[in-house]
Amino acid sequence: MFEYIIGDKKYFQKPLVLGQVQQLIAFIKSKEIQIPSILTPWSVIESFGDSLSEAVAIALREENRHLKDKDVEALAQEIKFSIEPETALKVVEDFFDCNPIVSTLERLAGSIKRIADRMMIGLKKPSSSSAAETSPSETKSSGDLPPENASPSSVME
Repeated sequence: MFEYIIGDKKYFQKPLVLGQVQQLIAFIKSKEIQIPSILTPWSVIESFGDSLSEAVAIALREENRHLKDKDVEALAQEIKFSIEPETALKVVEDFFDCNPIVSTLERLAGSIKRIADRMMIGLKKPSSSSAAETSPSETKSSGDLPPENASPSSVME
């Protein structure tokens, strides 16, 4: 858990809960924010630009206030005019420590692949119940090796 004094109030940052994740996703979509491919505190700050205070308001918890009672818009305005740039950078850095986004995305990608693999296995149906038969003339190629029991003289002929 991380603690900050912004203005004259105390705020905390802990790992996001589902409600905060939903708020953050809706916020990013509504502002059409492009998430950088390389996530660093500075790249996130650049991407969010003028909307950074709203993202910070979603991530932070006010002292003695339940998350569901938080007024994100009012808090964003309060933060915007009271947070120092160094503290804003610290909040973003701490966000990555609280919320291991990269490992979460890797786990999600692995889960998606496993589900897709299972779906493909379920979709594959054998075309017949017995193996297809081939004649010996169909299986030979110019690179075939002679049978193992052939004598050296038969290979030379």
